[in-house]
Formats: sequence, C-alpha cells, structure tokens
Amino acid sequence: MPCWPDVWEHAKEILPRIGVVSVFLVSAVVITVLFWAPRLQKRWVRLASRVLGAAMLLPFLMMLVSLVFRSMLAAGNPPAQARTARSSAGDEATLNYYGGFLGRDFTAVTLKHPGQCRHVRVFWLEGSSFFDDVKLEWLDNRHLQISYHARRDDPQHCENRIGEISISCLSQTWPDPATQQQ
Repeated sequence: MPCWPDVWEHAKEILPRIGVVSVFLVSAVVITVLFWAPRLQKRWVRLASRVLGAAMLLPFLMMLVSLVFRSMLAAGNPPAQARTARSSAGDEATLNYYGGFLGRDFTAVTLKHPGQCRHVRVFWLEGSSFFDDVKLEWLDNRHLQISYHARRDDPQHCENRIGEISISCLSQTWPDPATQQQ
C-alpha cells in the first residue's frame, strides 16, 4: 500500500504542469472557435466574435512565450538529488537537494520513523550549497547531527527535537576567498 504523503509530494510536482497545459489547450480551443464561428448568421455577431478572438490572441501568445522561456530556464536546472541515512533502530533521515537557478538552491532534511508514512521536515536551507555539502550522521539511535555550510544571511531552519530524536545542526561558514588567496 502506498504512503499517501509520498503520493501527494509527487502529485504536487505534476499538478501545476497539468493546470498550465489545460489552460493553454482551453485557450487555444476558445480562440479557434471565436475566429471560426461558422454557424453565426448575423454579421455583427460574427464580427464581434472574431474581434474577441483576436483580443484573446495577445494574452495567449504572451502565455506561449512565457512557457517557452520558463522551460528553457528549467532545462538548465540539475535534477533533484536525495540521500538517506538510517539509524540502527530504522529511523530514516533523507536529504533532498534541489539545485536552483543562479545559486537559489534548496536543501531539506526529512525524518521518518520505521513503519510510518509521515515525513517530518527537520531542517531546510535556502542558498548556495552543494549536494555533498550537507552531512547527515546518526550519533546513536536518538541523536541526529546535521552539518552544513551557510552564509550569515541564508534563510535556514533546524528543529531541536522531534519526538524522542534530538537534532543538532552545525553551521559552518564558507571560507572567505580573500583569506584563501593569501
């Protein structure tokens, strides 16, 4: 039996695409019907229909250009990556890394108890990072340590405790390029 939170996470990725494609198709059909308007007997109604179709054509073309531009930007993003660390008791800490455009990366760590479907986000970081930068280490069955690099202004959050599991987050600053060159 599938875990419904996992199914919902995958559905959340697909639903916006389905919505955009359906709006695009409905708009194309409406514009086509308004331009064509074969059964309209009165000339002024047929003319008004074609004018309305022409007026809808500009937003439609803008939407088409934005879809093409968005897909070109998204094509450059690396695929999401995941890594899981398991404690000896079976608890899973999963690191998800989403590489973003121009350093807008997003890293999240979720915790899942064995035999349960519920994932709890215990850590997230927005900002320039790498997949291998965040380290997950189970110190024992009840202590998870997360170490990572972050800048002072990078948005981040770390939970201290989830149930019986204590979480410690160790933030290390990025090395200063000016001091490395000396």
